[in-house]
Amino acid sequence: MTEEMNVDMMQPHTEVGADPTDLRGLAVGTFDASIMEHLAHHIDGERELLTEYQALWLHSDNPPVRYLLARLLEDEQGHHRLLIEMLNQFRSGVYLAEKEPHVPWMTPKKDPELAVATRKLIRAEKKDLRELRMLRRRLKFLRRHSLNGVLVDSLILDTRKHLRYLRTIKRLV
Repeated sequence: MTEEMNVDMMQPHTEVGADPTDLRGLAVGTFDASIMEHLAHHIDGERELLTEYQALWLHSDNPPVRYLLARLLEDEQGHHRLLIEMLNQFRSGVYLAEKEPHVPWMTPKKDPELAVATRKLIRAEKKDLRELRMLRRRLKFLRRHSLNGVLVDSLILDTRKHLRYLRTIKRLV
């Protein structure tokens, strides 16, 4: 993480001055409008969190604290991008024009090669999960002196997320 890290890159992809929840004059269902409003509100909250995390990261001179804050910033930046992509998915439907980047709608398409590769990846991620759990147990005695335990816990959570993504891919192919 560099000193130049900037939260400004996390601004939503909207036209200058455009309010993503300003739906006046558009035929928008209450569901879409409420989801867009919720996402826009959450994006604003994420932006505030990013600013606070960045300020703490810049302020701290404690290496393990800075290290963890850098991981938090990376995760929050990813969350912010996902929320923008989700909002743009709904905006694309409302404005009847592509708003990029956006989350694509799920459209199953048979792909036997991808299905085989996905099953292989699921097996590999499950093996990785078992190995990470074993590593967590082996690192237990270092809990008070090392960040490795909390980092392995984070890797376990990421591996579970990867399995969730792969199971969705499996359903799509």
